[in-house]
Amino acid sequence: MSQTERVILGTAGHIDHGKTALIRALTGQETDRLAAEKERGISIELGFAHYEIDEHRFGVVDVPGHERFIRQMLAGAHGIDLVLFTIAADDGIMPQTEEHFDILHLLGARHGIFVITKTDLVDADRIAEVRSDIEVLAVGTACEAWPVLAVSSTTGTGLDGLRAELSRQLAGLPGRDASGFFRLPIDRSFILRGHGLVVTGTAIAGAVQEGDALAIRPGDITCRARSVQVHGENVERGLAGQRVAVNIPGIEKADAKRGRWLTDPRIEVTTDRLDCWFEVRPGASRPLKSFDRLRVYVTTAEVMGRIILLGDQKELPPKSSGWCQISLDEPVLVAAGDRFIARTETATRTTGGGEIVHPFAPRHRASDTSLTERLEVLRTGSAPSRMHAFLDLLNEFAAPTELVAQCLAQSEEGVRRTAASSQDVLPLPDASEPEAWTTAGKWRKLEKEVVSALESFHRVHPIAEGMDMESLRSRLRVPLPAKLFRPVITRLETAGVVVRQEASVRLPQHEIKLDETQSTQASEILAALEAGGLTPPDAKQIASTAGLTQPKILELLHMLEKQEKVVRVTPDIFYAKASYAEAKRLLRSGIESSAEITVADYRTALAASRKYALALLEHFDQSGVTIRVGDIRRLRTT
Repeated sequence: MSQTERVILGTAGHIDHGKTALIRALTGQETDRLAAEKERGISIELGFAHYEIDEHRFGVVDVPGHERFIRQMLAGAHGIDLVLFTIAADDGIMPQTEEHFDILHLLGARHGIFVITKTDLVDADRIAEVRSDIEVLAVGTACEAWPVLAVSSTTGTGLDGLRAELSRQLAGLPGRDASGFFRLPIDRSFILRGHGLVVTGTAIAGAVQEGDALAIRPGDITCRARSVQVHGENVERGLAGQRVAVNIPGIEKADAKRGRWLTDPRIEVTTDRLDCWFEVRPGASRPLKSFDRLRVYVTTAEVMGRIILLGDQKELPPKSSGWCQISLDEPVLVAAGDRFIARTETATRTTGGGEIVHPFAPRHRASDTSLTERLEVLRTGSAPSRMHAFLDLLNEFAAPTELVAQCLAQSEEGVRRTAASSQDVLPLPDASEPEAWTTAGKWRKLEKEVVSALESFHRVHPIAEGMDMESLRSRLRVPLPAKLFRPVITRLETAGVVVRQEASVRLPQHEIKLDETQSTQASEILAALEAGGLTPPDAKQIASTAGLTQPKILELLHMLEKQEKVVRVTPDIFYAKASYAEAKRLLRSGIESSAEITVADYRTALAASRKYALALLEHFDQSGVTIRVGDIRRLRTT
């Protein structure tokens, strides 16, 4: 059996320039599968085949050439590694020749062959003329060095030379990296009787195998791969760079239409705002300006969007490139390095396209003079510098490992390796079990904010043990989700910046110091609790009697608790130390006499209301003195 390689061979060119006939001549396979295609003699939809040479098998995508089917062409062109670009000898270069060429150039096609077809219809002079026109078309582009071969799919002339060139180029193409999260832009879906939904596409990242959990994005649809095929054969794994069909039963066809993505479920975040490097092609009708509406094609999706030029650019004229942000009307699923095409709002002409550099871009401030420099690092820098640039450009303080992996098209292990080689990227809470990543600069800024917030709190609340963690989080100017705040505090505590006590945080040097008034108030509160005995006044009652606010009373009570003069039973019920000891003695006495105690029994022993009996029993449950069994309590023996 031939080995299936992670490389896609694809066609491009004007309608009726022999793309489908060329694939048929090379592979013996028919890529026109629709009745309308066979009746009209033109390709309407994407066609698929495989090409075998030198015991290797390569996927083939045959794209339509008609201008009305440009969306279909774009859906198939995104995954092509080596292009057979056809120009018919009789017609020469035509409008769709030029547009297809622009599209392939913008999608980053770097390997290909210009194939002059239908040579049996013309003489040698005409072939030479077309060859010269191709050289003019390609000058100044990455396609300039592509070989130009002349063939006839009808007579077979030149096909052996084409096969030899294909063999040479295919042997030198590396397969795509399959280490990241699996990502497959869906270009076709259909129901297979007895099996359910099957989706197909060119896998552009990662790998998939039978039984894998998957998701359809955008959206929250989850599914599982029942089986995986490549070129119609069941395989253990489908890999990046292969044409893959995945059977995902239980999913409706409408939920997996062209333009959506079948992905690893850890890829959760879609985006509608992209920072991009944009190239305006020579055929654009006018300069591109901020707020122009465009039709954006990314992998198999088509979305309307609006462009905003970045930096000091006022416009991007034809034949120029520059930085821009694209705000999309609908979310897409992309990674840094993905390519896109932009056409006019009415889809009559390809304006340009380029590379997505920051897929989760925030709105940028005009005052950010270093923006384009940081984007350039994200586009062309080393792996550690790109990771730092991505984290630095995010509005959020940190990003979870899954998001960094998704953006940079890496595996989670790859993210950890990359971070380990950078002094400017920090793990949270630490490198042993990182949950998220931030930059050293953001960390220093956050540390200063935390210290400043705690200093202010200690000044206003000198007798409070510390600041509630949620209150501290809400005071910070840096957006920090609750899930991420605990590892942040853990790292700060490890560094000795803060001290955490249960749900509160304080500075290490903070000490509770009472002035004369506060000492008097604390003594009066303690006296009230002692006088209350087993039925002490709660914080609200003390506040009413003392003429102080309830938060002020609670601060003083917590201070007394720290001094071990009172015991907290509930958030607002405190017992004087001697009263608490008596309550505990009565509990033990009651249980020892009958082996168990009920709320009613304990209430009687305390000579108190149910409020106090229940509060104390629940406190003793939580502190490990008793164990609850139904409506009774027993002493905990271990």
